[in-house]
Amino acid sequence: MSLHSDAAAGALTHATLNNYLNTCKINEPSTERGNGTIGLTPLALAARNGHADTVRLLLEKGAAVDALSSQLRTPLWIVTARGQGDNRAEIVQLLLRYGADPKYSLPTLQNGSTPLENELRQQKDPDVIQLLVQSGGKTDKVISLAASLGIPEIDTAMGSSKHGSNVLETIVSLIIAVILYIFGWVHNAAIAAGSVLKKYPICGRMDSSMEKKVHEELSPPKTKEEFKKSIGDFVAKHKLGKFFREDSQQLLESIAAKAVELQGDATSTLGQPENSENLIKLALYQPVIYCDDSGSMDPMGNNDGENRIGDQRDLVRRVASICTKIVPDELGVHLRFINNEPDNSDNLRMDEIQNIMDQVRPLGCTEIGTQLRNRILQPLLYSRYNENVKNLKRPLFISIITDGIPYGGSRSPETRNTLRDEIKKCQEYLLENGLPSRTVVFQISQIGSDKHSKEFLQSLREENLENVYITAQQLDSRFRELRDNEKDLEAWLFETLLEPILDKKSG
Repeated sequence: MSLHSDAAAGALTHATLNNYLNTCKINEPSTERGNGTIGLTPLALAARNGHADTVRLLLEKGAAVDALSSQLRTPLWIVTARGQGDNRAEIVQLLLRYGADPKYSLPTLQNGSTPLENELRQQKDPDVIQLLVQSGGKTDKVISLAASLGIPEIDTAMGSSKHGSNVLETIVSLIIAVILYIFGWVHNAAIAAGSVLKKYPICGRMDSSMEKKVHEELSPPKTKEEFKKSIGDFVAKHKLGKFFREDSQQLLESIAAKAVELQGDATSTLGQPENSENLIKLALYQPVIYCDDSGSMDPMGNNDGENRIGDQRDLVRRVASICTKIVPDELGVHLRFINNEPDNSDNLRMDEIQNIMDQVRPLGCTEIGTQLRNRILQPLLYSRYNENVKNLKRPLFISIITDGIPYGGSRSPETRNTLRDEIKKCQEYLLENGLPSRTVVFQISQIGSDKHSKEFLQSLREENLENVYITAQQLDSRFRELRDNEKDLEAWLFETLLEPILDKKSG
């Protein structure tokens, strides 16, 4: 077996991928003959063959979403032209979420055909078409091609109002679904039905795919007991029982009760039962947001004139809102900076975070590894654990935001490798003291468009450090795209935060 054949078969796991990456490059096209992989990258092979989990794993491990296979084809172009299986829509959504170009084309590729043109000419899946349209894949040529097909479902997916004859059918189907739900779950019908009607507005199309989504959305709210069982399963899976013993029962009861209440909030995507269950898992961790406040965060301090400190301020506020959604009032977010050291920066709520972020001014260098040790690991883990393990009430989720590469000046011990070394020392400390490896989980994200920062994070990703998750997208860029749609923004941030909590890169 090989990296390419395993990707094609959907057989990759986190462990096997790590082994392959010791000798292979993740974006290298296959040179193997006779097994149907030649000329294609691992990501293209997994996407073409319909293996969504393998696509997700490769993207999370740093595969370039638009890495080119033979004939200069991207994975998105390939999956819309030749994709197989029932998971094409999920795979297209994953690729687009990681920044795939929805308008990619070359004159040599089927006369300049784009992914959306491929889809309209080949499988004509309305769900895939809708995803590509929503991501900006529509062109004048595409509009003409779609219109020439005369298929109502495709017109709807393209955003056309030409065919509206299915509106009545849609209304009837939705009403029947809601009525059935009311009979089955009368006590909670108003909550779920309201959520469904807001999420799936009448649009003139009602096919089997939509019906499936409606029925999924009508799943009953979870009970407190179900949430508590989910907590127990999660704690057992990640061996976190050391943190959640008898003296933690009141905390867990409170979190579960708040999750039940949240299901009544139709204004938030977090109120959906599955999201509420995952929010509980996030609440089991103590969030520490570690912000870059070096000089380059100021618009005048970087070559691109980007207001990175302002974008970070808005991002942190919304991240804190999610992290504190269902925890008791006395628990909150710990806030840390590379250069600034504000007083009273533990267990902060939204307004307190806002006040601190408004006062912070960018200055100094990027001693990100040195201050990770001094301001986070030493006071929150090393000293507390040595003094009294009970002081470490929850495992730590450390979210690091940076716009550049580590640098501390001539008098600083900071080097390019200091951050990596401090993370490794932390992992060694956990092992030596008999603590679970997931006592500390790191997430590292880029803000700003500095190419050297991107290269640094890519090199760190290739280290394959345990329990270290590096986001694929540039945070501020995606944030600006979704800023005007609060629900989509909340959903994206929530998914980003969940990646390390749910250990998604393990496949």
